[in-house]
Amino acid sequence: MTKNATEEVSLQQLRALAAVAESGSFTLAAESLQLTQPAISHLVKRMEEQLGQPLIVRGRRIQLTSAGQLMVETAVRALRMIDESVGACRSQSQLREGRVVLAVGHLTAGALLPPMLGRFSQKHPTLAITLLDSTAEQMISRILSQEADLGFGSDIGQKHSELATEPLFTERMALFVRDDHPLAQRVVVDAKHLDALPFIHVNPDANIWRAVSRQLSSVANVYPQVVHHVSMLSTAFGLIQAGAGVALLPRYVEVLMPGNLRAVAVTRPTLEYPVVAVRLAKHPLSPAALAFLAMARQHMKPPRANKP
Repeated sequence: MTKNATEEVSLQQLRALAAVAESGSFTLAAESLQLTQPAISHLVKRMEEQLGQPLIVRGRRIQLTSAGQLMVETAVRALRMIDESVGACRSQSQLREGRVVLAVGHLTAGALLPPMLGRFSQKHPTLAITLLDSTAEQMISRILSQEADLGFGSDIGQKHSELATEPLFTERMALFVRDDHPLAQRVVVDAKHLDALPFIHVNPDANIWRAVSRQLSSVANVYPQVVHHVSMLSTAFGLIQAGAGVALLPRYVEVLMPGNLRAVAVTRPTLEYPVVAVRLAKHPLSPAALAFLAMARQHMKPPRANKP
């Protein structure tokens, strides 16, 4: 078989040959493929011309030549694989099967994702979803390496041209302290009172902290004294409970806050924590990932977002 002949043999010809071999009849093959008998005959005849030898011995009883048997066996295997692949792609596009992998910043993962995962599973019970709890740098790395389809967390800035970010909402930040802290009974505290407090820095490589530090220094002349750098929210809460410091965090993590901690609003300046969706800029999302992103746009925003 020449290269040109290989390229010319069509999928329709392979289906016609396989149908004739299976049914033993051009007429029955035509019925199964919803074509006319002359059309089936022409498809097989044309393939024989392209291959340079007969594939079928025509007569009262259809028989395959050795070349015909070889082509039928190949056609059956190829058509099965093609049909399975086409079926899988259609199932994915119809959200009947598929998988989404999410790389999510620690604060967002614990406070906002669990309800989202439950809602998504209820709506799409046949789709698999995997959550990768991540630092800011891990989230970026996992998206870039395609280990994860989507990332959710604080704004990552503009330094990664391969990534596209989509703002979802902005949450106000609060000062998290133990309930016996001198600021614990305040409803709101001026940022100037943060000066000289021992801070616990959660996920310090996140871009958001550079913006917060600039705001505090330029508006309130405050330079936070960081005594602990941690990655996990649970570690930060444990340190606050032990009296080891305080933390600035988005208010939506209050749902995870131990009972003996308090979240106090901060003003002058008001500090904001933007939450974004992250994806590869030039890589299309799978139907399952698109469905999750659509749900995140609609439902991820917490009830207290943008409220004092």
